[in-house]
Amino acid sequence: MPFRPLWISALLVGLVFSAKAFSQTLTPITVQVNWNHQFQFAGFYAAIKQGYYQNAGLDVTVKSWKPGTNMVNEVVNGRADFATAYSSVIVDYAKGAPIKLVMSSFQFSPMVLLAHKPVEDLKDMSGMDVMHFSNLQIQSLINKANTVTQKPLKSIPPSGDLNDFINHRVDLYGAYMTNEPFRLQQEGIPYYAVDPKTFGVQSYGDLIITSERFANRHPEVAQRFKEATISGWRYALQHQPEVVDYILAHYPVVKSREALLNEAKVTVHYVKSGLTPIGTIEPAKLLATAAEAKEVGLISASVFNQLDMKDFIFNAASYVFTPEELAYIEQNPVVYLANDIDWEPFEFIDSKGRYRGIAAEYFQLLSQKTGLRFQVDQTRPWAEVLKLAQEGEYDAFSCAVATPERSEYMQFTEPYLSFPMVLVGQKELSVIPDYEQLNGHTVAVVKGYWSHETLAKNYPQIKLLPVNSVKEGLEAVIDGRAMVYSGNLGAINYAINKYGLTGIHVIGQSEHRFELAIGVRKDKPALFSILQKGLASISDEERREIFNHWIQLEMVNRLDKRQLFEVALVILVVVLTMLFLVMFYRYQKNKQQVYINQIHELTYATLIDLESLTFDWVSESYCRLTGYNERELLGRSYLDLAAHDLPKSKQDYIQNWVLAGRTWRGEMEGRTADDKPYWVELTLTPVRNLWGRVDQVWATRVDISDRKRIEQISITDDLTDLYNRRYFNQVFGRELKRSQRDAVPLSVAMLDIDFFKKINDHYGHQKGDEVLKQVADLLKKHFARETDVIFRMGGEEFFVLANFKSQAALQEHLQDLCRDVEGLKVRNESSQHGYLTISVGAAFLQPQDLSGTDQVYHLVDEALYAAKQQGRNQVVMVKPDAVA
Repeated sequence: MPFRPLWISALLVGLVFSAKAFSQTLTPITVQVNWNHQFQFAGFYAAIKQGYYQNAGLDVTVKSWKPGTNMVNEVVNGRADFATAYSSVIVDYAKGAPIKLVMSSFQFSPMVLLAHKPVEDLKDMSGMDVMHFSNLQIQSLINKANTVTQKPLKSIPPSGDLNDFINHRVDLYGAYMTNEPFRLQQEGIPYYAVDPKTFGVQSYGDLIITSERFANRHPEVAQRFKEATISGWRYALQHQPEVVDYILAHYPVVKSREALLNEAKVTVHYVKSGLTPIGTIEPAKLLATAAEAKEVGLISASVFNQLDMKDFIFNAASYVFTPEELAYIEQNPVVYLANDIDWEPFEFIDSKGRYRGIAAEYFQLLSQKTGLRFQVDQTRPWAEVLKLAQEGEYDAFSCAVATPERSEYMQFTEPYLSFPMVLVGQKELSVIPDYEQLNGHTVAVVKGYWSHETLAKNYPQIKLLPVNSVKEGLEAVIDGRAMVYSGNLGAINYAINKYGLTGIHVIGQSEHRFELAIGVRKDKPALFSILQKGLASISDEERREIFNHWIQLEMVNRLDKRQLFEVALVILVVVLTMLFLVMFYRYQKNKQQVYINQIHELTYATLIDLESLTFDWVSESYCRLTGYNERELLGRSYLDLAAHDLPKSKQDYIQNWVLAGRTWRGEMEGRTADDKPYWVELTLTPVRNLWGRVDQVWATRVDISDRKRIEQISITDDLTDLYNRRYFNQVFGRELKRSQRDAVPLSVAMLDIDFFKKINDHYGHQKGDEVLKQVADLLKKHFARETDVIFRMGGEEFFVLANFKSQAALQEHLQDLCRDVEGLKVRNESSQHGYLTISVGAAFLQPQDLSGTDQVYHLVDEALYAAKQQGRNQVVMVKPDAVA
């Protein structure tokens, strides 16, 4: 044995121990992929190869795929920390799977159907057998096809064997554009790709998910994993051969190097789309995919309406729990709440035994954000719950006021709800400005409520009538057992509306307010900190949605109208009394202003002068929505913020409608200070002055920008940004009828890129997509008028609806388009012209010729066919006698 100096041995031992110590600092992470190892998952492999994960403190292992592996189960059951999944994982989330979406590897899905013959229209798929993996895009496409085909399509369970397609055992075969087409090309097997995006079905691909549990407990790990994976993708796209060789050397791969290199080349198009950053996720696009799932029947309409895709998306900033807090959640997953079973709309147990109300929806969010489960009491009345809470039987109050007595044994969070304490009396009672006026009279209060405690402590001479519910308290006023009822304005308004109680109204307001918060036992400081942070992470939008679900702005409007009516009535009797009541009314209004402002902030409210249409008052939330400050908006015309000029006829109609004292509702598009669009559902409520004349209008809004974006996504082609065939089917018939009604001619044109398949075969699909974008851009340039509408019908086919004064003008315009397409100088060896060209079929149709959509479509389709038969790169017009 050769001599080794002692210092070398010591150094080697030190290095070994240092390496072990370093390796122990890395967090082990497992990633489950949803297919065989290939370039589809190159972001993971490159991040391992380049040390991005190691630099982030992670030791990542990529687990091989096995048939039948369920990605959601893998992460939920802890067999994997992260997994790649198809877009159908959105359905799992909608149905309650406790998962979070970390990022999207592909900005749009490569999933297509392989066909043996061209599929130009969904009708062409009639009666076909489809082998697929139940991918949501394919299911949506099949669902759309079944609405127009004579025979329904038949779904075949997947075998994973492309030979089933090659040997014609199935008509259509679900595949990735990055995989199977290359093998078919290598073997010389003809095929056609049916892309769901062509027919308006769009979604992300390869969504990376984790469990809510992992996200809650290790948010910083999930964030580091995401950032390192994105870095891995950047490297993989720029060093494709190097990463391919790494995959071949370290993983069991079933594809050749040539096939992997081809996959890498095609994958770039899906991972890096335009200027969109790698991994980006848009909630609106996720919701559009969920809408497709609803149409297929995978989720119900009620479930869809409750979806919040922002909550589905992992956001590390919302997780700020300390190790001690995470340990508490781990050891104490269930929190027992002291709640009220009959306090609508704040919290109650409904007829089906469900915990519902404002507080219930807050705790649903808190459960999602913290990982805690909240157990409510479903049987005990509030007075009994209050006593047991004082004895330590519950962990926390769900929704309570921090009284001095309760604060002795509970620590209260910041209030998450605030309402005034008011008095309700019969219609004939006048305003009660001071509770001292109630001395000697009977006031109904709910037993154990804060109003009960407050009146008993501060007004001992008032006779209290304890009742069991708000409804019972209001009924005591109606039947004369009590002079007034004292309680929370929100609960009172809800009860009056729900039970149809009449003959009563608000006649006074206390200086005290119901500041409702969560109370936590003082011996549970970690739980207090967790819930405080959870409340802080609830967004303004989430709070507004809950508020609007249970509390309506109308109650303020009704309250104002009653007060105004009372003041106006007194004016008719005596002027001096009028002045006194006006002064008192203003005093009351000032006391209510905080409450009213709270509601105004939740509804982006503004007050508008009806004569000049200028802003008299604006809420802070409306300033945030529009990007203007208060100084810039006050005195400014409301119409300045509209996205487009509002037609004078519509403006007059709305103004006259409101002047008549009626409320107007509708959708409006606006522009922010930096010229970005937004959409709101607008409500205009007239405001009458003391003489009954409408001179102002309250404008309240619901932000529907996300919903509008979803609508836009569903009717827009993802690649070209033109309208898709779905929208064509919606508007074509409508445009024909409009032309007939207005007695104006309509110009229609169908365009097809010549020998487009040869471009895809010779230059690849990425080049084909670039060509489609170039042609689409030219179409937008040539048909840029407001009345022009352009559609991508599918594949390389486009359709145009426009208005021209004559057939000659239309034909000349289209011939200019043909020359400009050829002028792009895009090489196409298959064309006799040597360059990219288009063929066009068009018709100039008089109103009397517009008999039906099928006839018009057939006419221009035949003209397009004639243009191809006559040598392509030309325009063929439908002859007038053919129309007749």
